[in-house]
Amino acid sequence: MRQKRNRLKEYRHKTALLKKDTEGGTYIEYGTQSSFKAEMWTGGGRLQQETYGIRLPNIRNLRIKGSYKEFTEGSRTYYEFEDGMRITVNDGICIYTEEPDYKVIAIYPYRFLTLEVERI
Repeated sequence: MRQKRNRLKEYRHKTALLKKDTEGGTYIEYGTQSSFKAEMWTGGGRLQQETYGIRLPNIRNLRIKGSYKEFTEGSRTYYEFEDGMRITVNDGICIYTEEPDYKVIAIYPYRFLTLEVERI
C-alpha cells in the first residue's frame, strides 16, 4: 500500500526533554524541530473508543511517510528516519500551531510508522 500525495501534509516534530526545576519537580521542555510529511485522520473506531473513551475527540492518528529503523536505549524505544529525525513517546507534534499542540501517546511500527497523538 502506498500513500497518496494529495493526502500528505507537512507537520513539525519537537523532541521532548525532561527538565528539573529549582524545587526538584520535573517538567517537559521541547528541543530541536524537524519537519515530516504525514497523513492525518481523527481518532475513531471501536478499539480507540474503548481505549480512550471521552478523550477520543482529542486523538489524531498520523501515518508518516519514509523508511525508519527501531532502536532501544535502556528501556526507551525510539524510531529514527533516514533524515535523522527521532520519534519517541511524549514528543511534541505541531499540527495547527508553531508550538507543540499534540503529544505522542502511542507508536505503531507498521510499514509506515503510525502515531497516535493527543491534544496537550
